[in-house]
Amino acid sequence: MRAVRRFVGGIFLVPLALACAAPAPERAPGQVLEWTLRRSLVLGSPDDPIYGFSAVGSVLADEDRVYVLLRQEGMIRVFTRDGEFVLDLGGGRGEGPGEMAVPTMMGWRGPGTIWVADTVLRRFTFYDVATGEVETMPFHVYAPDAHETTRLDPLVAMADFRAAAAALPSNAAPARGTPRRFPMVVLDTAGTVRDTLALLSMPTSVEITAGVADDGVLQLHHPLEAGDKWQFARDGSSVAIVGGGSWTGRGPAEFGVTKVDSEGDTLFHRRLAYEPRPVPDGYYDDEINLWLDTPVVVDRREVADAVREFYEQTRYLPPVTSVRLGSDGTVWLAGVDEDGEREWLVLDGSGSPIGRFRLPTTSWVSYANQNEAWVVEKDALDIPYVVQYDIVR
Repeated sequence: MRAVRRFVGGIFLVPLALACAAPAPERAPGQVLEWTLRRSLVLGSPDDPIYGFSAVGSVLADEDRVYVLLRQEGMIRVFTRDGEFVLDLGGGRGEGPGEMAVPTMMGWRGPGTIWVADTVLRRFTFYDVATGEVETMPFHVYAPDAHETTRLDPLVAMADFRAAAAALPSNAAPARGTPRRFPMVVLDTAGTVRDTLALLSMPTSVEITAGVADDGVLQLHHPLEAGDKWQFARDGSSVAIVGGGSWTGRGPAEFGVTKVDSEGDTLFHRRLAYEPRPVPDGYYDDEINLWLDTPVVVDRREVADAVREFYEQTRYLPPVTSVRLGSDGTVWLAGVDEDGEREWLVLDGSGSPIGRFRLPTTSWVSYANQNEAWVVEKDALDIPYVVQYDIVR
């Protein structure tokens, strides 16, 4: 018998406010309107030596301007809606006022002010888009019972200077029999945890000991089981959560979508049925081969068999690979890679499907509403640029 020690996890836990029976699944029917995306503007062309991009973190837009977070440069590049460069916000990479180390996300703190979350500096930085003035808010955490077992990473700046954070386990692997899950919490200005918005699942992990050195171990996360998917609105007013892993081959094929406001109240909870797609033949081969070059491997065939056994227990592709929250309350759900394309399903503010469209898998929606989508795309050399699409319905 192969030596595979399993950790319990990957279970979808709905937000605490949803401890009730789930509604019957609602189908995303064939009559959901097919949207056409009409390309209207390109920012950061790979051929532009001055305003080309290196690594795009996220995109924001208001009535007059477009804001692109550049992670490597540690700044926000600002353009007009016609694509003309305006200015750069931020002082570049560093730890000083206005500088960024590892910026992860940006959003709005009221009209005219952009926040940027930095997990390394553990702070939010606020930029006045009109004057360029900078203000910082250190991410203090007062959670004495959690410090030994978790780290709290800043996620989004909310109203009244509150902040949301992910309380992630400090250890990569939990104790055997412990569910892999973490709370999404809200902190006040003093850094005290005040509320829990949701309990989210983390990927199932295993330890492979067969075929490795006596003092070695391979710890694996499944490439298709990434736990719950979620994203906050850029103004911190709500969060959308998608739960439910790949179909097991039994029971209805469906997934849950929940939207919760910043006070923890449920705005909607829907279950959507979908058509499950089997994992293609050879899908896991490249992933398996990567593990065979690990230094602790002493028997490549035995390791390959053990890793394959773990991977191939998941026989169907997941229904949703990522989620975005539109600036108008819509929820945008990305499907799986199908021959180089990915279908996006759009839900309205009540969770009902209203549109669908397809994009290349190298593209991802960053900021959108029912009228336009700002999409990060990549060229053949993986150089990113930003495209505005007008939505034709």
